[in-house]
Amino acid sequence: MVVVVHGGLSEKDFLAFDTLIRACEMAREVMREKEAIDGVESAIKILEDDPRLNAGTGSFPNLLGEIEMSASVMKNDYSCGGVAAIKNVKNPISVARAVMEKTRHILLVGEGANLFASLLGFEPYNPVAELTIETLKESICEAEKEKNPIYHCYLEKAREKLRETHWGTVGAVAKDEKGSLAAGTSTGGVKMQLPGRVGDSPLIGCGTFACPFGAVSMTGEGEEIIRWGLARRIGEWMEKVDAQKAVNMGIELAREKKIFCGVIAVNSQGEIGWGANGGILPLAYWKKEMEEPLCMLTNNS
Repeated sequence: MVVVVHGGLSEKDFLAFDTLIRACEMAREVMREKEAIDGVESAIKILEDDPRLNAGTGSFPNLLGEIEMSASVMKNDYSCGGVAAIKNVKNPISVARAVMEKTRHILLVGEGANLFASLLGFEPYNPVAELTIETLKESICEAEKEKNPIYHCYLEKAREKLRETHWGTVGAVAKDEKGSLAAGTSTGGVKMQLPGRVGDSPLIGCGTFACPFGAVSMTGEGEEIIRWGLARRIGEWMEKVDAQKAVNMGIELAREKKIFCGVIAVNSQGEIGWGANGGILPLAYWKKEMEEPLCMLTNNS
């Protein structure tokens, strides 16, 4: 059994290593009786529930001051599901898994995603936290300086929302004792995002990918990760090279294309890999032979 989790790229001191450790521990316990997908979901739910991280509680707001979250999951048999621009749920990763298991679809968005969650009994939840408010203040300041006038159109509504009330994405990859692989990614978006913006996290092959060769979770500049389909590339490279080599190839491509990103991966042999080409990627991992999970910071730039 193997599990790796990340807390999103950061340019500041990372203060949530305790949560990364708990996420690994939870996945370890869950996978002793269940599958890799159960470990991934349980780990990401812990990450989503930490208000210091940009996913679930504490997600970044858009320029209307609203929280629109996205998440996806995928298994090595190519089963997958995701939600985008979903509001007022506690754990988007669980709704994404429900899309995979209870529908014939892969991605539900906006009002449709919220209706689906409601019909399945996911309770309404307000994900606003201190990180949300701080990020909205920063977004307003940046929008005021923005030369593109479209951003100015949202400012008054954003200020109203503020009166009312880091690059960040979280993810996990895992392999269970039976050899099943799974990956999941969850995010609250980016600073100064327009309402309805969707990044790489809920898109299969972009922010999340799993196949018979490996499982991958990405974080960073979502639009550019989408453009180059980085998670799929790294996942498929693991057919011929080990996990770390595949990650290194992905980071080299990202550097060539000037994409700011981070990645974690595990292959079918249980070998793990990680890397980042800007900022710092905090992560934790655990393997069956280890007594306790190990935390670290990585940067390949």
